[in-house]
Amino acid sequence: MRVAVVIPTKNEGKTIAAVISMIRTVLQAAGHESIIFVTDDSHDETRRIAKQYGAHVVPGSGDGLGTAMYRGLKATLTENPDVVMSVDGDGQADIASELLQFLQPIEDSSADLVLGSRFLNPDLVRYRYRAKNRIGTRILVGMLRRRTGLPLTDSHGGIRAMHPDVVRELEMIGSHTYVQESIIDAYEKGFRIVELPSVWLPRQHGSSRVVRSIPQYILYTLPVLLVRSGKHIRWLYSLGLVSIALAVVGFGIILVQEGFTYALGNRLPGLTLVGLLVTTGLQFFFFGFMLQLLKQIKQRVG
Repeated sequence: MRVAVVIPTKNEGKTIAAVISMIRTVLQAAGHESIIFVTDDSHDETRRIAKQYGAHVVPGSGDGLGTAMYRGLKATLTENPDVVMSVDGDGQADIASELLQFLQPIEDSSADLVLGSRFLNPDLVRYRYRAKNRIGTRILVGMLRRRTGLPLTDSHGGIRAMHPDVVRELEMIGSHTYVQESIIDAYEKGFRIVELPSVWLPRQHGSSRVVRSIPQYILYTLPVLLVRSGKHIRWLYSLGLVSIALAVVGFGIILVQEGFTYALGNRLPGLTLVGLLVTTGLQFFFFGFMLQLLKQIKQRVG
C-alpha cells in the first residue's frame, strides 16, 4: 500500500529525524511505500532536517495545530495514497510497535478512522500525567461522546490512520480543534470510527505545547464545538426571544401602571430597561445569524 504520513511539528528538530526514519523502517519492512509530509511552524532546524530525510514540507501558516494538520492531510491527496496516517513529531508515540496495528483496520476495511487512546487500557501513559490535564481530557472526551454517541476514551492519541475519503471530505472551522473536529466530521459523514490502545512514551526533548495549556485549549475548543454542533442557533435565538419577551412584558406592566395613558415621561428608567432588553434580544439574533454564516463560509472556503 501507499501510505502517506503527516507529522505536525513545531521546533521538533531533535526528534524529527528519528521519527521519519522509524516510520520508513516500519512501513518498508512490511512491504508498504511511505510518503512523509511534515507540516511545520518551527523556528529551529526541523524543516531543513525533514527535507534532508526526504519528507515533503508543508508550511503550517502559524495558525495552530488544526490548520497545520488540515493543510498536511489535504496535501497527501496529491499522492493518491491508499491510507493516510498522522504521527506526532515529538517521539512520544510507540511507532515501532503500533504503526502497523493502526494500518490493519483500514487495510481489512473494518474501519475508516482509527484513533489512538492512552486510556483504553491501564498503564499506557509511561510518564507522570498531571491531574489537571487528565480532567481537561475527560471534559473534551465527554463532549465528543455526547456529540457522537461513541464510547471514546481519548482524543489526543499520537497515532491515527484513516481512509483517504475521510481526508477528502474533511471540513473544519477551528484552527486549534483538529483532534475533536475531525472525529465529529467523520462521524457526521457516516465513516466508521474505532479506538485502539496506544502507549505514550516520556518526551525526551522539550515540552508539549498542548498538554501544558489544557485549560486554555478547552477555552479554544468549547466555542468551536458549540458552533459545530449547531446548538448555538438554538441557544442564541432562545436567548433573543426571552429578552424580547421580557421587554414586551416590562412595557405592558408600565402601560398598566400608567393606566394606558401613554404619559410615560416619568418612567424613563423602566423604558430604558425595555429598550436595552429589545436591543440585547436583537443582538442575540444577529450574533447567531453571523456565527452560522461564518461557519458556512469557513467550511466552503476550507
